[in-house]
Amino acid sequence: MRKLLLLFIVIISIFIIGGASHSLKQQSTDAPKAVGGVIDLRQHDFHHNNPVKLDGEWDFVPDKLVNYSEFHSNDTYLVNVPSLWANYDLNGERYSAFGSGTYRLKILINSTEEILGIKTGNIRMSNAIYINEKRIGHSGKPAEDSTYVQENVPYVAYFLPESQEIELIIHVANFDYASGGGIIGSIFIGDQESIGKLRENSLFYDLITIAAFFTMFIYFAGSYFYAKLEIEQLYFSLFCFMIFLYSVSHGEKLLMSFLPISYELLIRIQIISSISTGIFMLLYFYHALQQFASKRIVLGLCMIGFILLATVPLPISVSSYLQVVHSIYVFTNILYIFYIQILAIYKRSVGTSYLWLSSMAILIYMIVATLNLNINLELYALPPLLPFICLTTISLYISHRFTDSYLEKGRLTNALLKVDKLKDELLAKTSHEFRTPLHGVMAISQSMLEPNESSSLTVEQKEKISLIFNITEKLSHLVHDILDFSKLKEGELKLRITNVDLYSVTHVIVEILSYIGNKDVKIYNYIERGKFVLADEDRLRQILYNLIENAVKYTPQGKVEISCYEEQESLVIKVSDTGRGIAPEHLEMIFEPFHQLEKASRGAGLGLNVTKELVKLHGGDITVYSVVGQGTTFLVKLPLKQLKKEQLDKHKKKNAIRAKEYSPVTFPYFVEGKTDKTILIADDDHINLSVLIDILKKENYSIIAVDDGHHVFEQLTLHPDIDLLILDIMMPNLSGYEVCQKIRKNYSSTELPILMLTAALRPEDLIAAFQSGANDFLHKPLDTAELKTRVRNLILLKESAEIAIKMETAFLQAQIKPHFIYNVLNSILSLSYLDLDKARSMITDFATFLRNSFSFENTNSLIPLEKELTLIQTYVNIHQMRYPEQLEWDVHIEEHLNILIPPLLLQPIVENALFHGLKTKRVNGQVKMIIKKELQMIDIEIKDNGVGMTQELLETLLMEESAVEQGVGIRNISKRLKKYNNATFHISSVVDEGTTVKIKFPLILDERR
Repeated sequence: MRKLLLLFIVIISIFIIGGASHSLKQQSTDAPKAVGGVIDLRQHDFHHNNPVKLDGEWDFVPDKLVNYSEFHSNDTYLVNVPSLWANYDLNGERYSAFGSGTYRLKILINSTEEILGIKTGNIRMSNAIYINEKRIGHSGKPAEDSTYVQENVPYVAYFLPESQEIELIIHVANFDYASGGGIIGSIFIGDQESIGKLRENSLFYDLITIAAFFTMFIYFAGSYFYAKLEIEQLYFSLFCFMIFLYSVSHGEKLLMSFLPISYELLIRIQIISSISTGIFMLLYFYHALQQFASKRIVLGLCMIGFILLATVPLPISVSSYLQVVHSIYVFTNILYIFYIQILAIYKRSVGTSYLWLSSMAILIYMIVATLNLNINLELYALPPLLPFICLTTISLYISHRFTDSYLEKGRLTNALLKVDKLKDELLAKTSHEFRTPLHGVMAISQSMLEPNESSSLTVEQKEKISLIFNITEKLSHLVHDILDFSKLKEGELKLRITNVDLYSVTHVIVEILSYIGNKDVKIYNYIERGKFVLADEDRLRQILYNLIENAVKYTPQGKVEISCYEEQESLVIKVSDTGRGIAPEHLEMIFEPFHQLEKASRGAGLGLNVTKELVKLHGGDITVYSVVGQGTTFLVKLPLKQLKKEQLDKHKKKNAIRAKEYSPVTFPYFVEGKTDKTILIADDDHINLSVLIDILKKENYSIIAVDDGHHVFEQLTLHPDIDLLILDIMMPNLSGYEVCQKIRKNYSSTELPILMLTAALRPEDLIAAFQSGANDFLHKPLDTAELKTRVRNLILLKESAEIAIKMETAFLQAQIKPHFIYNVLNSILSLSYLDLDKARSMITDFATFLRNSFSFENTNSLIPLEKELTLIQTYVNIHQMRYPEQLEWDVHIEEHLNILIPPLLLQPIVENALFHGLKTKRVNGQVKMIIKKELQMIDIEIKDNGVGMTQELLETLLMEESAVEQGVGIRNISKRLKKYNNATFHISSVVDEGTTVKIKFPLILDERR
């Protein structure tokens, strides 16, 4: 079967070549011929017939350029036109290749009324045409010596005959082209219309060929430089370009019309295009059918071609001798190409039959082009189909190869998809199983680094354990990225779209990274409070965490800025840093899975890929801009109105049902319990609040629930006896971290325990929570038994702290010194002799003072202001009885205030003013107390004109570590005031002028009265 196919292809090829050759050589048997230097066209109708070739016997005068009147005075010879004059036999001698000459032909016509035209072909190397001694056209400037100007470009000339006998004179000169000069191509004569049409056909053929091969050059060159898949595409494009050059420099030589170049340069272009066509055609077929070609033969032929190209710079008179060699070289390459194609067809290589047909088209074109240079064979004698045959067959060949390659790749792709799916499943399952042992190793190594455990370890051992912890931490991050990557790839990751407070999310991340990140990098969060976006809160947090953490990681020193702005229907989040930047060649690849920058320190290159997929899942987009050495900016665009109406309605309906079942209606929400323990819960998710309330209500706790961070401080002010605060990290306006930090300025961890809640699972969240002041940390979703246990333990911690505070208050009460009691009793005894009424009054005041001082009610957190003032007044009365001239006591109360204050808040200050401030004053001592209401605060000012204090003593007095005598009272007051929101305590003093104490305390009404 293969032999029959091969024989069929060979027969078809021979038939095509034979048919083409026959059509090229076929001449009309009744066409007129020139005989004896005369051609009779009197029977020819120029108007209804095609132009006539002026072929036949012409008169020729060698070595001279003469006009008609001089023609007969010279020796003339009959020569065949068209032909090289080197083939002329002039009296038994061959005419020289270089020289000049004059051709003459008498044309007989029957009409002088219509305009006639002449079209030239190949007249080497310059010519001028005269009709009845009038020049009607020329190409170059012929001369009888080498001073001539060479130019052999076909042209058309028109004239109006003056008589029925036309004397056609043509001057020809050639002193450069080695194969000889003369009229090589046929000269046509006809009427104006037929000659114009002949010229158009010639131009049309050239333009079709030029356009076809130049188009193929552009297509295959662009295809190669875009994909760079197969080198044969490049060689075929160069082959097409050389055919383009060959076509534009031969035939009608259109290159001379397009560019103002010399004819010598045109000839060099002809030589280069001819040889290069053979080289690149050979290289193309060699690479396309490499398994059937000999590398040594191809290399040898290419070397010969390059050697021939090296002759191009030689003078034309020298290089033109190699014209036949050039033709032989090209045909040798074509014959070898046919050989390897026959082998390929025999071996049933894909698409080689198409290559055979394209080769045949190229061969015919090259044959015609070569014959056009040497004999009278017009290039446009064939229909302009060869370029399209070549283009079509090459396209079919490439299409056939690509189709087979595509089908094969399809089969391989299906197999790879199956393997890839198995790989993903294995990766996901393995990663899931890795999490537990990794966390175990992290916990063990971290516990070994604790101070109480690491004391027995050497420095080297600590470094190794620390290295183990860091490695397992990186592996833990990798496991989380792989699991998310697998879920995204399988489409299993579902989003829970809600209104998310963007400020809270970014603030929490900034807090975490500020604790655990690089201290040389400052993180600035410029996102305003109240910015909301529709997103999955946990996944949005993951997106921003990855971007901000990357910014910190790749910024050795500098700053990271987070901001946002609205753009049409989207919110754009901007994360920029001043780090080392990303090179332009890496920008397009950083979002690819498993791609890492060269200096990446951890991970597997999944973080940014997961981030991009999560952004896409939200219906957004992420872009990156970077300048090496200046920094990088990531832009995350998230839709502000992403959910469709039906999705929003469904989401709202679902939440409404759950909220109706669980959620309180108004906030703050109060639940009265059977125990005296009160828990404050803060969470912006009403459903989470409802769940927490249901769990803790069964434990008989009193509960206060709020849904905003600001409300936490309000409730602490109104209910300072709260035993535990349960705080969600992600809240609008104020995050849990911010609330915790502010609370810790007034409450210690034992005075008000804080339990933080979050859905995040990263170890960094745990670190940030404890750094901000939390006592404990609990993940969502909550385990009921774990929640109850942690709450119970933290309340026990609060009780222990309260016992310690009561002991400290009792210690403050015990500061009534024995000598004070002894002095008072002595004063009473003395007055009993002098003034019995004053003695009785002093006894009453002293008894009241002792009763109030030792009252167990003083351990309560708040007492009425009136009771504190009574205690102060009794103490002042006793002092005034003892030193009537020393003390002037003045109290100003703006209005009657039924408010509560902490016990022993004011009495120790008055006592200090009397005992220390006025101790050196014998007369005119003054102590003044002013109490007034200002908005929702109580302003209290106690001022004396005593000895005062230095600034150093005042600072020492307020230090917690101070051991200054009597300092415990002042420190106790300052410490207790920190528990109350917006409460302040300030002391100012000037030596020898006095001391002023100012207290601001929240307005707390005494509801019992």
